[in-house]
Amino acid sequence: MKILKFKIILLLLFIPVTIFAQSLDCPSRLKMRRPTPPFNFNDLSKSAQCLTGKKYEFVLPLTKGKDYRISFYASPVFNNEIKFRIVDVNSGDKVLDLPGETEGSNKGECALRAYYDNKLGKLVHPHFDFYPANSTQIKIIIEVASIEQAESNSNLNVPETRNKGCITVFVQDRKAEDIGF
Repeated sequence: MKILKFKIILLLLFIPVTIFAQSLDCPSRLKMRRPTPPFNFNDLSKSAQCLTGKKYEFVLPLTKGKDYRISFYASPVFNNEIKFRIVDVNSGDKVLDLPGETEGSNKGECALRAYYDNKLGKLVHPHFDFYPANSTQIKIIIEVASIEQAESNSNLNVPETRNKGCITVFVQDRKAEDIGF
């Protein structure tokens, strides 16, 4: 009888986790994000369902006269095994090329791992600021490593499994400050 009760309790604990994992609501994850003053929420922010082992591209227009702040968030199912690149579409220059997380990473070394900011005295999620001199477009390239790539690149005979999760590109903006004469 005790074993039956134990199994029922485990089943009741497992069902909500399974249901949550199957029904990803990525837009609601975007709604959880709040802009950091003086920045405002930008409607170009996106949150999408992604799969391990896939590459995603997202073009973001940047307007002269605005400053932008971009942050990336990812579901834990990806284990931060994601590579983020930003390329200026007009010039072809690489603006950013960072992994989701590195061991012992500090400010500016990764795109997903929070770091301790001594000036603010608290943990801060990485963000990347852009101050375009002219209107331009940037392409955000997100490469999600497959489970097998993350664990080992040596065994190619293992069948690939794909995990689903949400990746959020959170864009904030503000009116650019007038600097100079």
